[in-house]
Amino acid sequence: MDVSVFFFGLFLGFFIFTMEGVVRQTIQIWKRTHKFVQAYLWMIWIESAVNLVFATTTRMQLDGLISSSFVYYFFTVVLWAIQTQLLSQIIANRIALIMVSRRKSLQLRWALFVLIAVVNIAVGFIWIPAHLESASDSEIHLNFIFENVEKSFFLVVDLALNLYFLYLVRYRLIADGLNKYWVLYKFNIGFVAISTAMDALLLGLLSLPNQYAYVQFAPVTYTVKLYLELKMAQLISKVVRRSMNRVDDSSTSQHNSSSNRGPLSHTYRNSTLNNNKSRKSALRENYDGYEHEMSAHVSTGGLGEGRPRAGEFGGK
Repeated sequence: MDVSVFFFGLFLGFFIFTMEGVVRQTIQIWKRTHKFVQAYLWMIWIESAVNLVFATTTRMQLDGLISSSFVYYFFTVVLWAIQTQLLSQIIANRIALIMVSRRKSLQLRWALFVLIAVVNIAVGFIWIPAHLESASDSEIHLNFIFENVEKSFFLVVDLALNLYFLYLVRYRLIADGLNKYWVLYKFNIGFVAISTAMDALLLGLLSLPNQYAYVQFAPVTYTVKLYLELKMAQLISKVVRRSMNRVDDSSTSQHNSSSNRGPLSHTYRNSTLNNNKSRKSALRENYDGYEHEMSAHVSTGGLGEGRPRAGEFGGK
């Protein structure tokens, strides 16, 4: 059996589950904001569409329905560049939720964009000529070496980003007493393992006899990663919502308890209620801010752009 056919079938299976998540999050965002013009929505929809087009056109080229030409290979590189750029920005926006400095989060996004753009351009100049019929042995050999370096580069970048996210969750959130983020930390450990395994598989497939067949596995890798990002966004949103529900319940309990007491400590009671209201107001403002700032990274109404506010995400 042709291994590239298996890869295409694998892609279709993962793509169905990924699109289900994309559609669900889109509907949930619409219900909360009544807006579709959100950067996060654009990124997940474009990434999904590019993965589908990339996988389909690659399959058609391998079946001989699309002829090998400079135009086709250039189109393939453009699609691949969009895949790599969008996925890295989705991860960067997840990290930006926990970073205290908005300026540093913007620097992270721009640094990723520039570094990956340099690699994208280099691939255009090296990968395309090596796959044309007029390619020389030296061009093919150079491309083989460069592809190993390029795949290793993306493996290291994605691993570094996810490890940095783990570090921020552990030493910025959990270390400050926010133990509810343990579930996020543990889930992300599994996420890192799967994401790194996908990058390692893509790197290993360069050794296949048909050195172009691995291209069919690229959309599988990016679709799986997108699916994990959707799940991560959903989990973060659930943690934030659970926190808000506890704050509401705690405030109500405090109010009922104080109502049953006598007039001995009326001043103390008012002070406690005011503190609870202030805390609830601060967290509610933080939560509402996530809804208002969904343009960068949002899932089900609990995520937003820029640095976190004080209190919920350890901001100062």
